Amino acid sequence: MVGKLGNNPLLSRGNKKKEFEIKKEKVVKQYGRLVHMQKKLLEEIDFSDITFINRLSLDSSSLELNELKESISKIGLLNIIYLQETEGTSYRIVSGLRRSSAIKELYEEGREVKGKDRVVIFEKSTPYELLDSISVDENIQRKNLSIIEQSFKFNKEAAKKHKKIEDILTEYNISKKTFYRIKNAINYPEEIRDIIEVLGADKAELLNKLVVLSKDILTPKEVVEKYSDLNREELREVLKELQKNIKPQKVILKYTSKGLNLSIKKKMPAEVNEYFEKLKDLIEEGDYSFIK
Repeated sequence: MVGKLGNNPLLSRGNKKKEFEIKKEKVVKQYGRLVHMQKKLLEEIDFSDITFINRLSLDSSSLELNELKESISKIGLLNIIYLQETEGTSYRIVSGLRRSSAIKELYEEGREVKGKDRVVIFEKSTPYELLDSISVDENIQRKNLSIIEQSFKFNKEAAKKHKKIEDILTEYNISKKTFYRIKNAINYPEEIRDIIEVLGADKAELLNKLVVLSKDILTPKEVVEKYSDLNREELREVLKELQKNIKPQKVILKYTSKGLNLSIKKKMPAEVNEYFEKLKDLIEEGDYSFIK
């Protein structure tokens, strides 16, 4: 199957390219300088620094460099590589991991590298938020980040204590629904993750719901085989039918790292309500004598 990158929600966020390019030019003018790519500069890049790298695997085979190497060797480096100064004489990659890796291999093979004046180096003091924005948008414009890699990125962003979900939504110009749809994708069964670029994030989400609802009768592989060719409307109809046959839980217990959540979605006699009120007071005081 050939992946339709148009299914990637971040590629259809509206006409943001012009706005992004203007912002990027201002950042480059204020903090960056244009230099030539040289073998010495390449040797000073710390490829293990993944501050701005959102790929799940960094080995050459997963980066698929052969075609890119041929292109750079024959017609030159067309797109800019963005680096940032770090400690000493080292640099980290802001955007251009594949391009940098391809050039590194070309140098190692003794081959020619054209268009070497396509490197921008940002000074050490450049704000992280500005470089992160360039890193993500550069990848999205070039359609290099997969949905799963975007999911990895969103999970990293959401884990930052100082960052609110609203900040991420504004930064990427997406809805909360789209954010969670992408963020959760990395936790889908392997059978869905393997074809998510073809399915698209929204259809993958529907399939994952089917996996959850059908877990007692079908494996994830069987769900994918049975339903992956259906369109979104057809999948929603299947979900509706399955949900009709599921008896809703009225008493739900959820165990978390912080304790226990009890939810009762039914009307109860007054005596039961009074009992739980007493239970609540005892637990607040650390009195568990009611267990006996």
